[in-house]
Amino acid sequence: MAQIKNFMQTTGSMANVSMYTLQGHDKIIIRIKGGPNKYQIKTKPQFEQVRRNNAEWKGCTRMGSQIRGAFRVMNSLEDYPVSGALNAICKQIQKMDTESEHGKRALLLSKHKEMLLGFSFSRKQVLESVLRVPIESTIDRASGKAQITIPAVNTALYLYNFQKLPYFRIKACLGGVCDMHINENGKDFEHAPYNYCDRNKGIFESEWLPTSGTQPAMQILLEYPIEEENSTADGQLTDDTTLILTLGIEFGKIGYGNITEPVKYAGAGKVIRVG
Repeated sequence: MAQIKNFMQTTGSMANVSMYTLQGHDKIIIRIKGGPNKYQIKTKPQFEQVRRNNAEWKGCTRMGSQIRGAFRVMNSLEDYPVSGALNAICKQIQKMDTESEHGKRALLLSKHKEMLLGFSFSRKQVLESVLRVPIESTIDRASGKAQITIPAVNTALYLYNFQKLPYFRIKACLGGVCDMHINENGKDFEHAPYNYCDRNKGIFESEWLPTSGTQPAMQILLEYPIEEENSTADGQLTDDTTLILTLGIEFGKIGYGNITEPVKYAGAGKVIRVG
């Protein structure tokens, strides 16, 4: 893969060359077109391995999408291609299924949930470097509830306002993701039809707060619904469901109509607990 920097700023296609940019990169990426066509990949015996890989990758991207949807309120904090990073983690989880045949390996997130712990939505800044106070969090699977405690913030000492913006707010989310298996016809990956985030009880956004002075402590309570379709006979959350608790900080400024609006790429967030 070739890259261009300070030579030309052209994107698009030219002959058998494609030029494009990626979020988080300041260079133009160049790729040469070519390789087997779709018909050859679907029918030729020599591409059997490719077909198996493609089938499994579809499951990885679908699981990655479900994970990202479980903390969708954090999407505005992303400053790099988060979906690609999640898909890569899902592929590692898939490889840990040593019982299923290649091409049909499941994505058992519930058995490897620790691989998501600490996953950051931003790379230019990380949450701990921006919000410099000790944060406590818990997840109770029995009740489907989570709690986050943030102490009072002296913004002059414990808030890194790296773009020197006038306001900030705290965001949190509790979502759930189910394991993914190949379906009965052996051609597609499916997951249980459970809710991934409760819009009313699973998402928190504070008011916009000034980036000066001392801001009061916060105690955030979130809930993931335990209902008949995602619980066992004794009312417990099914084992194939992973709870994901995320926390983020977003900075804002006064925009059109004198309304505070978030500033792109001026925040940080991460997965702070899984359960």
